[in-house]
Amino acid sequence: MIRRMKAKRRLKAEQQFVEAVTDFVVGLGTRPGTFYDYALDTPAGLLHISVHEGWVATRFEDVDQGLAFTESCGRSSNPYSGKWNFHYTDMLSINVILADLRYWFGLLMAWEPTS
Repeated sequence: MIRRMKAKRRLKAEQQFVEAVTDFVVGLGTRPGTFYDYALDTPAGLLHISVHEGWVATRFEDVDQGLAFTESCGRSSNPYSGKWNFHYTDMLSINVILADLRYWFGLLMAWEPTS
């Protein structure tokens, strides 16, 4: 099987994505993680975060608390694993992606658990 080389423009876009989203995540007050690259204390418990080319992997350590938050905001996490991932198409600008992440993480950090 022959693998195609990625175009320079795509490689640059992927690098820009990783750098910009990593800066965003670090700016939230994350610390180095052991399970994923970063760990963030949130009102729904510890959130593990890793930034990849074109997507952001997150997982709530407390699956039930994560699910309570994500169901309240309308973007549910996986009820079994606590995964709450963000996938983006190449067609979106980094500004749109960062605005989307600011929205969801803003809701998360402002959430007040009921129990």
